[in-house]
Amino acid sequence: MGDRSGSNPRRANGHRRDMVVRWLRSQGRPCWICREFGRSGVIDYTLPPGHPFSFECDELVPVSKGGSPFSRSNVDAAHRCCNQWRGNRSVDEVRRIAHGAGRKDERLNASPPAPSVRGVTSRLSD
Repeated sequence: MGDRSGSNPRRANGHRRDMVVRWLRSQGRPCWICREFGRSGVIDYTLPPGHPFSFECDELVPVSKGGSPFSRSNVDAAHRCCNQWRGNRSVDEVRRIAHGAGRKDERLNASPPAPSVRGVTSRLSD
């Protein structure tokens, strides 16, 4: 009944979104963003939500750019910190940064944080 224009489109159909997130979690995929930067991308799926290296469902075409939060073909696994770093950058922009477009110092400043939280690093290197 109220105006939903300011609401989060991911929650407009919570059940549908939950199903996509559960499906993606069940895949046990690595972080697609870390993988672009040559890292293992291993996600510890036991970490609690909100932890920098916990699992998040990332929309490949951001919702802010018209992507669907409900389509399995538009989501991939990401670490929370990598997803926050990405913001609404396109997949192509992430790949350009990761694979050397621009100066080295730009790439270093533009890359997501490397997993280094105590306790997570040892699990990621296994």
